[in-house]
Amino acid sequence: MWWSVLPQLVGAALLLVAPGLLVALGLRYRGFDALGLSPALSVGVIVLASTLSPFLHVRFTVLPVAIVAVALGVIAWFVSRFRPRAGEMPRPGLWRRSAPFVACALALAVVGARVMQAIGGPEHFSQTYDAVFHLNSVKYALDTGNASSLTIGDMTGGGFYPAGWNAVATLVASTFALDVPVAVNLTSIVLAAVFWPLGCVLAARWTIGRSSAVALAAGIASASLGAFPLLMMDFGVLYPNLLSISILPGSIALAAAISRVSPVWVPRDLSAVLALLLSLAGLLVAHPTTFMAWLTWTAPMVGVLAWKAFKLRRRGLLRLGRARFMVPLIGYCVVFLILWIVLRPPSDASFWGPYHTVPQALGEAFVFSPLDLPAAWLVAPVALLGLWAALGRIRYKWLAGVFLIFTVLFVVVSGFPISRVRSILTGVWYNDSYRIAALLPLVAVLLAAVGVEWICHNPYLSQLFKRVFRRSGSGIRRSGLRNALQYALAAVLVAVAVVVGQVGGVNKEVEQAASKYALSADSPLVSSDELAIFQRLHNDVPQDAILIGNPYTGASLSYALGDRKSAQLHILSYVSPDLQEIYDHLDAVSKDPAVCRAVRSEHSYYVLDFGLLEVHGGNHTPAGLARLDQNPGVQLVDSQGNAKLYKITACGAS
Repeated sequence: MWWSVLPQLVGAALLLVAPGLLVALGLRYRGFDALGLSPALSVGVIVLASTLSPFLHVRFTVLPVAIVAVALGVIAWFVSRFRPRAGEMPRPGLWRRSAPFVACALALAVVGARVMQAIGGPEHFSQTYDAVFHLNSVKYALDTGNASSLTIGDMTGGGFYPAGWNAVATLVASTFALDVPVAVNLTSIVLAAVFWPLGCVLAARWTIGRSSAVALAAGIASASLGAFPLLMMDFGVLYPNLLSISILPGSIALAAAISRVSPVWVPRDLSAVLALLLSLAGLLVAHPTTFMAWLTWTAPMVGVLAWKAFKLRRRGLLRLGRARFMVPLIGYCVVFLILWIVLRPPSDASFWGPYHTVPQALGEAFVFSPLDLPAAWLVAPVALLGLWAALGRIRYKWLAGVFLIFTVLFVVVSGFPISRVRSILTGVWYNDSYRIAALLPLVAVLLAAVGVEWICHNPYLSQLFKRVFRRSGSGIRRSGLRNALQYALAAVLVAVAVVVGQVGGVNKEVEQAASKYALSADSPLVSSDELAIFQRLHNDVPQDAILIGNPYTGASLSYALGDRKSAQLHILSYVSPDLQEIYDHLDAVSKDPAVCRAVRSEHSYYVLDFGLLEVHGGNHTPAGLARLDQNPGVQLVDSQGNAKLYKITACGAS
């Protein structure tokens, strides 16, 4: 099944990487650094193009994205001309240059296969609450040619909506002429299997070191945690968080470079600042809560900078007045506090409560297996070793600080009772354990890289390794055999790590996610019978008709799956007075003229009856839509199983 869309999948990956790669090359990043930065920069380019398109009166397609990418690439090239050249550095060997590409290729293969396994097939779709809005929003953007965050909220009667993911998925759908579910699934695979590993390996190389072991550790670890990316495709479904967290590592790598906490040489100039600004624009529009996660990551970085400056100033090695030292620090704290207060969802959307005790939540955070997932048997021990190593080495202490912060946040959101303190600390993330749980894997990936780096540079382990291979052969043959054995052992270790990494949390999350994409006669959102009705709507329902139905039963997906608009394109869409009249009194349509006036006003002559099964249980069936089979003012047009399509006949011709 997946083979049928393999060309489109490859094309989607190239499409979504190319804009950022062009800008990165313009900024004079080279090799893997340019490729690793591409996801974060690409999203910045795409959201900029989607925002500008309505003002320029052009449809959002690949054309405006290409124009913006080329324009930014030219500007980047001009700015980078003034970048001071780095001193001569020894050129790394072929294996060291190739290792990050190999690491990402391994992660791509593993994560791509697991995501495909979870989704089941290219035409499947998430049977979850938020899938209604996300799928319909892509269809809406395709129909209107507009995927701007400023206007896409009009679909549901709202205002601004951070539509970074919607723009990315719409770009894939429009470029390759794909149905909405297929486009969404291919986008998910690219974000999970391409964007996420590239960012993780880049962040590890820029914050830990450029050794082959660090790159391989980051790549394998990125594919070995259940809490991301699969969790965001299971719960919600949280596609915007899938996008935003997949590009978070690139933004963190740039922040580490600019703040000088990186132990390796990376550019720290205007080009890096511009790259960070573009990536943050994409991150903010992808999802503001992940932008706040990035801001939280920067707190330990700023703390390290302040501590270094304070020490140098006390030693007289830094001629910096107290005002020049304190003003930037106070300014950062003020901006941080303002954003922490402003960039948070409304309180009525942050209703999630705890699900564990504090000790249970703390234990899950330490083994990087939140939400009752089995332990991450590969990553957790190495990451905890990395935490121990980070605490003992100055250049990694900030990373230990990041672990402490996100552990506290997870414990608070998962184990503390609902309170004002809990909302102050975790309300930025809707007081939702799932959203904060998905932020733990990046911490685990970098700590695992520190752990592997410590193992590789531990003198006792190095001596043991040398003694093992010193026994092989003699002379030239000994050297050749030793090298062959070393490469063979490395290959075996990598293979074992890849396999062990899938045991536990990843396997469980694949199983859980697969249940959310399965299509059956009793699927919670859209059943196989209901999908069949959607696929036949074009036979009975005019193109411009507006369908009525209980949105909790999946009837609203008639738009994305059946190409016929529903009166509510999201479960919580605005309900007009006329629509409310239909909901309340359609059962009296034969004798109440007000109902027919509402039907004509809404141009809603067709009703979907998908029974009582709702996506989250409960019963939200409007009174007027109950017992349609007994309503003399409607006529059955199509049916399959319990799914029925009615036409309102009491109000004249449609």
